[in-house]
Amino acid sequence: MKTTDTTSAIDVAFRQYETPAGPLYVVMRNGGKRRFLSRSAALNNLAHYMVSTVFRKLGLPTNEPYAPVFHNGTLAHRIGDHTTEYLHAHQRCVRRLRRLLARKRKQQRWITKWESIHNRFVKERDELQANKPF
Repeated sequence: MKTTDTTSAIDVAFRQYETPAGPLYVVMRNGGKRRFLSRSAALNNLAHYMVSTVFRKLGLPTNEPYAPVFHNGTLAHRIGDHTTEYLHAHQRCVRRLRRLLARKRKQQRWITKWESIHNRFVKERDELQANKPF
């Protein structure tokens, strides 16, 4: 019996590749794609892509208004800091992503354990069938 391989959205959005330099994480979501060397940076950016898209669709601001500043004698506009709503949503998204990935790892360990037990059972059953007298 083979397990069916299904690809979930988290598998598409967050991928890990083994390279000679160590693991490489690739994040793809809502038109954005980036590569990272650390898992935490990849999760933070995946959450950023997801939260900023939702905020844009809802028409909510992700940053405080622009602030006029003088730089080298010219007037420039500096983008404001992230809003508290955005920061809270980002933190929730990162927590949920970590929880999803932990659950996925736990399921994968269970599947591996189940497959080894199943394979051992099938082997024992085949041996018993081979020793059947009639």
